[in-house]
Amino acid sequence: MPEQDLVNQLVLKETKNDTKLKGSLTAIEELYESFKQQAKAVDSTLEKHVDALKTKTVFRLQELEKKMLRAEKRKFADQQGQIQKVKAHLFPGNGLQERHENISYYYAKYGAAILQTLYNESLSLEQEFVILTEK
Repeated sequence: MPEQDLVNQLVLKETKNDTKLKGSLTAIEELYESFKQQAKAVDSTLEKHVDALKTKTVFRLQELEKKMLRAEKRKFADQQGQIQKVKAHLFPGNGLQERHENISYYYAKYGAAILQTLYNESLSLEQEFVILTEK
């Protein structure tokens, strides 16, 4: 998962402020529909103008939502740094750790028991990562 997605999930989970305008956007769209009906009753050519205004308004509100999320992310700068460090450690060079680490180091340090530990802790068919820590 990309770092930005992890940070976005963290911010949305931990923030005390609501950064989504989903309910508000629905209410605004309904409001513009009523404006559209009013404008259509006056002159049918105004209908397209109301649609254009609605599109502009929704676009601007989506921009506002993005800005609110960015502002909220700045409050979580420490956690962003921690996520970046952990991800850099677990996925060096944005690759898998076993491409950079060599098992011979761990075999020399822990002996043949490391092979049994790896076998016992590995997930055979699941598409998930397992994190083993040294003691």
